[in-house]
Amino acid sequence: MKRRTFTFVALALLVWAFSATSVAAYYYYSYSDLYLKTRSPVIRANLGFNYGNGTVQWFNQTEARSGDTLLEVTKQVARANYTDFGYGSLVNSINDMNNTSSEAWIWWIWNQQFGWSQGPVASDKYVLGNNETVYWYYQDISTWPYSTPP
Repeated sequence: MKRRTFTFVALALLVWAFSATSVAAYYYYSYSDLYLKTRSPVIRANLGFNYGNGTVQWFNQTEARSGDTLLEVTKQVARANYTDFGYGSLVNSINDMNNTSSEAWIWWIWNQQFGWSQGPVASDKYVLGNNETVYWYYQDISTWPYSTPP
């Protein structure tokens, strides 16, 4: 009988130790992640908006926190309406210029070596880096591939 009680107590202590360690690890990771996001240095990025009608706006050296996404920084300088699909957000309008069935907001990133490249992921999934240049282009989407910004 004593051996069975000892085994039960040892098992209970083992379960308690595992549970306590798991909870501590979860809170440590959550705290570390939050700490890194909130203490990060300020970055600066260049954001351009081409409305497709000859109007172009630039917001150069826009300050943001390291770790901010393109959508977050876009919302700092413009009115952006979007739909969140969970796996990524679709920008429906910027400064009241709405997507249509044939024209939509597409974002591009500047690369010194290759020029403009279409954004590789949804704007809410792309974390901006320091001194990056991105360009929102309201453009014809009825043909593929899309034309690069002028």
